[in-house]
Amino acid sequence: MRAEILASHGRQYWVRELSSAVDSAPLDDMPAVQSGKQRLAVTRGRRQDYCVGDQVEIETIGSDQAVINGLESRRNLLKRSDAFRQKLIAANIDQIGYLLAGEPPFSEPLAARVLVAASIASIPITWLVNKSDRVAALACIEPRLKLYRSLGVDTIYLSARNDDAGIWLQGALGSWLNKKTTLLMGQSGMGKSTLINRLVPDADLKTQQWSQALNSGKHTTSFSKCFDLPQTNFSPGSRIIDSPGFQQFGLTHCSRSEIENSLPEWADRAGQCRYHNCKHLQEPGCMIRAATDECMIDAYRYTIWQDLVSEQDRSA
Repeated sequence: MRAEILASHGRQYWVRELSSAVDSAPLDDMPAVQSGKQRLAVTRGRRQDYCVGDQVEIETIGSDQAVINGLESRRNLLKRSDAFRQKLIAANIDQIGYLLAGEPPFSEPLAARVLVAASIASIPITWLVNKSDRVAALACIEPRLKLYRSLGVDTIYLSARNDDAGIWLQGALGSWLNKKTTLLMGQSGMGKSTLINRLVPDADLKTQQWSQALNSGKHTTSFSKCFDLPQTNFSPGSRIIDSPGFQQFGLTHCSRSEIENSLPEWADRAGQCRYHNCKHLQEPGCMIRAATDECMIDAYRYTIWQDLVSEQDRSA
């Protein structure tokens, strides 16, 4: 029987059986129908390489438990890593919404790392600029937002706490979320939980139920979970995945060339350097350094790139 993973914590997963219509459909053409029977599932042995959004083969045990026997092929996968391990975040998603704000100030290096990971995984990403009613704080980050818009990053402005929800549903945010599986990400303190609770009124109740089933204790924000957006406001099949807030986002699983190709301002220039193995540091004839010196590449973006490749060198 096929099922999809709705929540995960450690080696335990909360899965939902897929209907017969879904069961016979290819992954990239899955109808917006879920049959609904939900179960607690575990893996065989020590295998833990599943995540929210995965479609899996399960063997049912009794009325409410199951064992995961296999993984269906993934359409995409977003993950982060450090020198010691990889963390799978979500699979088979249509888009990423990265929530940020001017108060507290968002971490640009962290946001840039997520952009790189999304680009490498071929997943569209939009920056959701929260707390946009705080005019002074927004003005402080607007120059950086303008820079990233020039690099192709879409932005949607909102105030998760104070906006009338009807404005969202009838505007840019509602149409952007509709008929999509969206992964919501962001560093801690950006208002992600507030946004989830406004979009999914029973999110807290479901989270508590899943937390108890997955034995995550009080750490209700330490695991990812997938919510169906209410059909009173959204089309069937509209879903949002709430992922834990984070303060680090390692990319040691990505190659140097993948990182460079994910940076729009690097892509055309890197291949024009005098030396094919140019590291873009102090080599003569480096087009990246020249573009940075001439302010064609943002100096802070160059610093972020240096940190990324230094991380690669340390983990090699």
